[in-house]
This record gives sequence, C-alpha cells and structure tokens, in this order.
Amino acid sequence: MDKRVNKIDEFKANLWYLLFWPAYILGFILLEMLNEGKQFHLVHCFIDDIIPFNEWFVIPYLTWHPLIAIVLLYTLVCETENFRKLSKYFILTFTVTIVIYLIYPTCLELRPETVPMVSILSYIVKFIYTVDTPENVSPSLHIIGMFGMFFWSWDARGKLGLFWKIIMVIATVLIVMSTMFIKQHSVVDVVVALPVAFIGWLLCFRGKEMEDISEGIQ
Repeated sequence: MDKRVNKIDEFKANLWYLLFWPAYILGFILLEMLNEGKQFHLVHCFIDDIIPFNEWFVIPYLTWHPLIAIVLLYTLVCETENFRKLSKYFILTFTVTIVIYLIYPTCLELRPETVPMVSILSYIVKFIYTVDTPENVSPSLHIIGMFGMFFWSWDARGKLGLFWKIIMVIATVLIVMSTMFIKQHSVVDVVVALPVAFIGWLLCFRGKEMEDISEGIQ
C-alpha cells in the first residue's frame, strides 16, 4: 500500500514539470515582442544552397511536436526517473536557447520565393511559412529537442527495446534533415544546436555520474 501511495505522490510531483510548457510558449511570444525592431543577424552557409527544397520532409518535421507529447506522457507513466531527466533537459536547453535568441537575434533567407502547389504537402509548407517567421532560428530548437528524445531513448536505465531505439535513431535523422530540406533552418543552426544538446545531456542525463567521477578524481 505504501509503495502505491509513494508512486501516486511521485506522479503528482512530476506533473509540476509540465508547467514549463505553457511558460515556454509564453516566453517565446514575449521574445518575439522584445525582438521586434531589433537588427537580426542573417544565418547562412554555402551548404544551404546545395540542399534542395523538398516538401516531403514536412512529414517528419511535423512529427516533432506530437513525438514530444508522446514521449513525455510515456515517461511520466512508465519511466518516472527518465521523465525528470528529460524534463530538466528541455527546461535547461530551451531556456538557454531563448536567452540566446534574445541576446543574438538571428534570421534566415532560405525559403523559396514561391512554393509549387503540387500536393497537399506544399500547402502545409506554405502554411508553416505563414505562421512561423524565419526569425530566432539559431540554435535550432527542433534539433535540441530531438536530441533530448534521442538521449532518453538510449539511456541505460530506460525500458525501450532495441527496435524502438532504432526507430528513434531513424526519427532523429529524418527530423534533423527535415529542418534543412523544407528550409526552416540552416546547416549552421543544426551545428550550433549540437553543443547545447550535448551540455544538456551531460548535466541532465549524466549529472550524477559526472559528480561521482569528480569525487573519484579528488
């Protein structure tokens, strides 16, 4: 009975982490208001000009939001320790990224002037362009968030089998590629996101291990 009560109390305590998401959305709205009228720094790399626009990549691009919701719900119910790790990762890395956007506003000029309306996917891309401005892009939150879920999926204490781990690898590759193929991000945005993701992994997924190593050295 006590174990069951403890699990319920733990579940309720973990729900507080979910309050970050409305705070994050509000923070992003305030960010765009604060950055209005500022000088934005153009992000570009010669590789961006080599990568062709491909509307098919909007499919993996759009899976990012529901995938975060699914992974958070799954870990909240089934892997409470990893839910806390992943939540701390999102809170740390997303907050740092918003601060970076505020200090160093960035923008893109990669989107095609016209999107050929050849399929429903083309209309979806055009809609994304309409509602999502090409500003505040570096480092890419899509990349940082996806790597957080990748780190979770391969965590030694996790419950995912090899099949689902491989699925997460494929999803990570496709979503990373999608940001560049639908011209939502530059290669630079992806590269700059990697150290942010890596530091988030060290602090949130390997924090205890790093403390143990430090104590061992001392």
